[in-house]
Amino acid sequence: MHRKATAQSDRGRPDRPRGTRRAPGAGGTRGCRTGAGTRRRGHAPAGSGTAGAPLSAGAYGSGTAEPRLAGAGARAAILLDNVQYWELRDLDVTNTGPATTTERRAGVLVRLHDFGTGRHYLVDGVSVHDVNGADFKDPDPSGGILFAVQGSAKHTRFEGVTVRHSRRRHDNEGGFLLICNGEGMVSDRNTVRYNVSVNDRNASAPYGVISVVCGPATHTLVHNNSVTTSVPGTAMVSSNGPGGVTFRNNIFAGAAAGSPIADPHNTYDHNLYARISGIPGGDTGAVRAGPRFVAPGDVRLRAGSPALGAGVRVPGGGDRDYYGNPVPDPPNIGADQGHGK
Repeated sequence: MHRKATAQSDRGRPDRPRGTRRAPGAGGTRGCRTGAGTRRRGHAPAGSGTAGAPLSAGAYGSGTAEPRLAGAGARAAILLDNVQYWELRDLDVTNTGPATTTERRAGVLVRLHDFGTGRHYLVDGVSVHDVNGADFKDPDPSGGILFAVQGSAKHTRFEGVTVRHSRRRHDNEGGFLLICNGEGMVSDRNTVRYNVSVNDRNASAPYGVISVVCGPATHTLVHNNSVTTSVPGTAMVSSNGPGGVTFRNNIFAGAAAGSPIADPHNTYDHNLYARISGIPGGDTGAVRAGPRFVAPGDVRLRAGSPALGAGVRVPGGGDRDYYGNPVPDPPNIGADQGHGK
């Protein structure tokens, strides 16, 4: 299973590429100039685009609010099922139904079932919030933005998945990042960069704010993220093996009483650790100091922060940060690549 996920800034967003075309029968997800229209059921457009002309759903025009799609308790507010070459842009997505301990719900669910290789999926500028599905991972989990492979009759995988400029609810009970793959599958060539995670938590072992669990995750790089919590009792990173992930240039700022990194399996390089126990001994470029954030919920760096210029260059690591700043050489540690406030 091949996935690539990136999150950067809303600023400096590239224009919609030429050749993108709107999907037939997708009314309500685009052409909404005011953003006032709301769908009250899940939306499942059919059909695939092509390599030269992917299908798209999103807002158009300027100076208007994002169109809202509300799933109202459906399996997903937006369901892309056994399709490929799709782009979702500039949408506000919710999926709130009656309180449940059993129903799986998602904001955006991209699902392949005995499909083969699904190619080219872009989620750009999509805000997902207020999804109240049951808190389960297996089988068929709830979540904000999900990519799922199902079936056993045909080898199936994703190739070319990009999630960027997107937002979700801060204080997430399920943590910030889960790196996990199905039985017998390999999660390969993932990049997770320029994200901000504030007060996310997951105190159920072996999970944490970032969880690396299940099978192998090869050639996976998590770099230049700012991860901070004031919530005690949850690990910043937790892993039950077998590894394959490199954490580089990240800020890990724990709770006042301290937060552990419970991960003997993966590689750490040039990260900043504040109020962290279990700092990986292999991180020879580690910075052990407070990051000097602008405010507890604002992870931009103040002037004099030890994170400024303390990172290591990441080839192909993007040229803009979470806030739209150009990435200097050497980079800062964390999601903010500015000069300091």
